[in-house]
Amino acid sequence: MSDNEFTVERLVLDDYFRKWVQGQLPEEDTYWETWLAGAPDRSELVDQARFVLDAFRMEHEVLNEQRVKENVRKIITGVEREEAPEKYAWYTYGWKTAAVIALAAVFSWWLVQRGGHTPYDTMVEARGTKTIEKINNADSPLTISLSDGSSITLQPGSRLSYPEEFDRDKREVILSGEGFFDIARDPQRPFRVYANEIVARVLGTSFHIRAYEQDADVRVRVVTGKVSVLAPKALNRSHGGGLPEGLILTPNQMAIYARTPEKLTRTLVENPGILKNSAKRSSDYNFDDTPVTQVFRALEEGYGVPIVYNADQLAGCTVTAPLENENLYEKLDMICKVIRASYEIVDAQVVITSKGCE
Repeated sequence: MSDNEFTVERLVLDDYFRKWVQGQLPEEDTYWETWLAGAPDRSELVDQARFVLDAFRMEHEVLNEQRVKENVRKIITGVEREEAPEKYAWYTYGWKTAAVIALAAVFSWWLVQRGGHTPYDTMVEARGTKTIEKINNADSPLTISLSDGSSITLQPGSRLSYPEEFDRDKREVILSGEGFFDIARDPQRPFRVYANEIVARVLGTSFHIRAYEQDADVRVRVVTGKVSVLAPKALNRSHGGGLPEGLILTPNQMAIYARTPEKLTRTLVENPGILKNSAKRSSDYNFDDTPVTQVFRALEEGYGVPIVYNADQLAGCTVTAPLENENLYEKLDMICKVIRASYEIVDAQVVITSKGCE
C-alpha cells in the first residue's frame, strides 16, 4: 500500500496494521511507528482505525471474517462520502462518528449471529475485557461509584457493566434498564453509555436514561450540561442512507428512540424546571403589564427552552398575571390565553401561533 492509499477502511482491513495495533508484531518490526512519525496528520487516522478496531474486538472470533469486512466497508464508506450538515456541528464529524456507528452496528450484527442474546448481553461479550456488573434486584435505587469520580444511580430491575478502571482515552459503560448518571468532567476522555439501540456521549454532565428491554422506546433526559445521542440502527433510513440520526440535548430536553418504527426525536421533558444556573427565580414570573416579548425572553432564560414567535405581530401584546407557582406549560397556557394565541412543542422548541393583539 503506497502512502497516499492509506484510509480508515484500508487500515482497518489490513492484517499487518491490525497485528501492530494488537501488539502481535516482533519488537524489531517498527514499520508502523516509523510511518506514524513521518507526518503529524497520520495520528488522527490511526486513532480512528484503533477506535473502530476496538469495536470489532470480539471474544473467540476472527476479525477479518468476510461479513464483518463488508459491514465495516459499508459503514465507513457511507460516512466518508457525505458532508456533515450544519445540524450535526455538535459532533466532530468524520472518524469519531464513523467509529461510534461502527461500534453500534457491529453489536447489532453480532446479535443476529448469536441469537437469543439481549443487546446488553451482546455488548458485554463484545467488549472482550474484564468488567464489573452490578444488578439491582432490590426495591430501592442503587448508587454506584466509578473510578473517575462519576456516579450512577441504578433503578430496580436494571443492570450496569463497567470496567474497574477506565482506559486513558475513553470511558464506556453498558446499561440495561434505568439509571441517573452524574458524570465527572474530563474533556480528554468522553463518557459513553451504550443502552440498547442508542449511544449517549458526554464530557461531564448529569442525565437520565430509561432503556428497558421490554419498553416500546428508549428515553434520555438531560438535567445539566449537554448530551449527544446517536441511534445507529437508523443509519440506513436517515438522510438518504448516508448519515446517522443524531441529536444534541440540553437541560429540559429529552430524546425518544421509538423501536417501532425506528425513529429518534427530540422534545421537552414532561415537566421542565428552572435551570440550576439560571439567574431567574420563581418570583421573576409575576408580570404586570409586561410586553409579551419580554415575558418570552424571561421564560427562555429561566428554562433554557427556545420560544419561536413573530415579534412584529406580538409587538402590542402585554401580560398581567402572577405566574410564580405555575410550571412551564401552565405559564404558556395562561400567557397564550391572554394574548389569544396557541403553542406547540416542535423539536424541543415552543412555537407560538398568533394573529396579534387588538
